[in-house]
Amino acid sequence: MQRRYRTVPDLKAHESARALAFEDAALAGKLTAMGLLPGTLIEMVRSAPFGKAYYIKADGVRLALREEEAASIMIDV
Repeated sequence: MQRRYRTVPDLKAHESARALAFEDAALAGKLTAMGLLPGTLIEMVRSAPFGKAYYIKADGVRLALREEEAASIMIDV
């Protein structure tokens, strides 16, 4: 089955997209406390060399996310 949405790990370096929703309700509280709300503009700064972490900029604030946190953020296509 093919996904109809993308997540943060699908972004390339310096590519931007808007957050739509969170896939994991348990992580949603943590991410919203960090300032990631639906509608937030997310820019991929870079990923870790082995793909287990992502460095993003969300509305001008720089954040580091673990793979499972980044994968739970659905973004516009």
